[in-house]
Formats: sequence, C-alpha cells, structure tokens
Amino acid sequence: MAKRNKIRYQSEVKPRILITMTGTVYLRFVDDEAIETMAQKGDLQVFPNNDALNSTRLGEYDATGFSGYFKVDVYDGRNWQPVIINDIFESHENHFAKTEKPIDTYYICEEILKTYAGKLLLRTYREHYQLDDGLEPAPETKATKRP
Repeated sequence: MAKRNKIRYQSEVKPRILITMTGTVYLRFVDDEAIETMAQKGDLQVFPNNDALNSTRLGEYDATGFSGYFKVDVYDGRNWQPVIINDIFESHENHFAKTEKPIDTYYICEEILKTYAGKLLLRTYREHYQLDDGLEPAPETKATKRP
C-alpha cells in the first residue's frame, strides 16, 4: 500500500495595496464634520491616545496636565485604517508631556504629515498601513519556487 502525501495549507499571496497620501490632515473632535463629509482616499486623521482627551476632557487640546501621544489613521475610501507611525515620527514628535498643550504637538505632527503628500502607504499585517520603501520582492520563478 502506497503512502499518501498530506495536503498542506498554502496561503495565497496577498495583493499589494497602496494608498497615495493627499496631504490633507484632520484632527478628531475638531474636524468631525469634515471627516464625515469630505474625506477622500489618502486623507489622514490624527487623534490622541490619551484617556482624558477621549473621555472626560473630550477635545480639549488647549489644556495641560496629561501626557500621551497622537496616532494616525488613513482613509482607504471606505474606512479609517491605522498607520504605523514609527517611520513617520522617528524622534517621537507625536508625544506630548503633562506641561505641553496637545494642540502644539498636533501642529508639529500636521506639518510633518503634510510633507508626505504624494508618498505611498503600503497595506501590511492586519490592515495596518506603513510608508512604502519602494522595494518590491523579486517575482518567483520555477527555479526559485520552493516545493
């Protein structure tokens, strides 16, 4: 009796999805109306990762006394998707301390993000987007394909 080979799972190659950043930056809790009505594919939304600014002090960006940082989402045409910001804010310009006003940090972030207009974001693991480095993997041929 011959031994049967097991059928092994092979994942499909994910499509390479790119979004071009438009340079338009919105601030959550301030530009809510524009976010809902005028957002286009490639627009960026900045929002705080801080309990106080997301609950009891909703949108009070001129106040001090709490620390945190800003996160960024990109609009993919249907939903807002998270952006991996390590390559964008290499010196952690998106972080603010208790003595700083978050709105001042936002203006710095906005200025940096606007310089990325026309750059590409590449979809990665779990629908996150990151700056595209422009390096594409070599296409597989029969000689390089693994069994």
